[in-house]
Amino acid sequence: MSDVRRLLGFAKPYRLRFGMAIVLMAVVGACEALMALLIKPVFDVVLKPASPASRILLFNWPFDHHPIYLEDFMPHSVHNVWTVMALAIIAVTIVKGSAEFFATYFISYVGHSVVKDLRNLLYTKIIEQSMAFFAQHPTGKLMSSVTSDIEKVQDAVSRVSADFLQESFTLIGLLVVLFYYDWRLAIASLVSVPFVVFPSSTIGRYIRAASRFSQERMADLNHILQETFSGIRIVKAFGMELFETLKFRAANKRLLKVNLRWVRAQAATGPIMELLGAVTIAALLLYARNEIQHQAQTLGGFVGFLYALIKMYEPIKRLTGVNNSFQQAVGASERVFHYLDVRSEIHDRPGAIVLPRFEREIVFENVDFEYDAETAILRGVNLRIRKGEVVAIVGSSGAGKSTLANLIPRFFDVTRGRILMDGHDIRDVSVKSLRAQIGMVTQETILFNDTVFNNIAYGLENQSPQAVENAARAALAHDFIVEMPRGYQTLIGERGQRLSGGQRQRIAIARALLKNPPLLILDEATSELDTESELLVQKALANLMAGRTVLVIAHRLSTVRRADRIVVLDRGTISEVGTHEDLVNRGGIYQRLHELQFVDAEP
Repeated sequence: MSDVRRLLGFAKPYRLRFGMAIVLMAVVGACEALMALLIKPVFDVVLKPASPASRILLFNWPFDHHPIYLEDFMPHSVHNVWTVMALAIIAVTIVKGSAEFFATYFISYVGHSVVKDLRNLLYTKIIEQSMAFFAQHPTGKLMSSVTSDIEKVQDAVSRVSADFLQESFTLIGLLVVLFYYDWRLAIASLVSVPFVVFPSSTIGRYIRAASRFSQERMADLNHILQETFSGIRIVKAFGMELFETLKFRAANKRLLKVNLRWVRAQAATGPIMELLGAVTIAALLLYARNEIQHQAQTLGGFVGFLYALIKMYEPIKRLTGVNNSFQQAVGASERVFHYLDVRSEIHDRPGAIVLPRFEREIVFENVDFEYDAETAILRGVNLRIRKGEVVAIVGSSGAGKSTLANLIPRFFDVTRGRILMDGHDIRDVSVKSLRAQIGMVTQETILFNDTVFNNIAYGLENQSPQAVENAARAALAHDFIVEMPRGYQTLIGERGQRLSGGQRQRIAIARALLKNPPLLILDEATSELDTESELLVQKALANLMAGRTVLVIAHRLSTVRRADRIVVLDRGTISEVGTHEDLVNRGGIYQRLHELQFVDAEP
């Protein structure tokens, strides 16, 4: 029930429209009950009027038995019972249809608005999570929650809520009519209701669990789609189309099996309802024969009772279906609320200060980092990076180079020790002010399916065209940009796929130049470029590095020769520190790496 209350809590900002929908749905229920009351006079008066002046008795007040005639609601000029009944039926139908239309609109407005708010909140919560969160949760499953799971919730808040209100009020109205006609017969007719409610409740719980599994299988399917589409070049290069197709079909088959579970459960409620309804009506027919023969009940009264009973079973049947649909939505919402409840590992501490502009140094003090208790990445790292220095981090794969760089902008937090920037522990300053002072150019250049201009100005508001062009010129990107069909307003495609690798890197460098950060992190920025592109990118990087504190991570030692200091990492610890000339003659790890890359093999 906590998930249900939490879900309905999102409707509070829209309680006025929700309240109007409830009132209108009550009108719909009243119209259904009124239509059932009109059945009795149709048979007892209209079809066999006692005299031309016969009046149509609608009902008697239950306390003083004061009669209420249908003619009381008609113009005085209308007296014919046929005309009165025809106008009454038309009027009730119009009122019911109008109330149902506006109620459905208001409840749908609330439902779609709630889903909009919930989707916005979920997206914001996910995007604010740490990098560790994204490492633990596949992209496809996150996408499934923001899309598929939310759609299930929308179904609950809009369509299911509308059906629940309408059918509930209709059920109440028809129950009143049943007890008005014959309270003893009404009680007898309702004996079978528990036999519907209890199985429906059990089926609903089963459907809720099956729906949760269904959403998980759908997330698996989205994960496969995301991986296959993003890596389509590799799929085709290795001729793995058939393999990926079979994997997708297997996941789709698992989804089908789970979906059929709740379909079977949901389909069982209809036959149960119809069987119980048929038994009840058969018993009523036997009872009515005796009642009508002894004139304890009129034909019109019994037909009206039977009409109300049959109409009453329809909302009961619909409500069991509503419960099933609602349980599906609650099952889907469980994972949505799970993500909403995840607290980001990287967040501002209470009283976090705004970090002043970087002026002196960055210090690593006995820094350890591990993803879990069994996977230590960095151990006992002590390092001082002074303002204006170019410090290179080298080492074999898996030594912890990128991890060390990712600790500075707090993509991850240290496990032990601390990192100081101008004497401030970076965990004591706001994340926004910390990252505002850091520019990054990485091996995997991330660009968005947007214009060149917006990619360069990403994260920076109100940038002038001249400022963007100046950054592009400094990054040696202006020339190829102006040759594009629409220049700086050209769309570059998903992840910048319409650009070459060197062009993507220069756009990324222009983005960093425009940000103008005092601290720059270059993580394998030229590792995947051909020689010509690398030369252009190196020139652009030289412009970017001028006057900044730079941390360079590279496999290619040719890119770090001119660094002020080179730090060699080995299995998570610092093994050597020095200049290129010092280290290449020291006989250590750096010399070995240098020889592997630069000593020419003898023929």
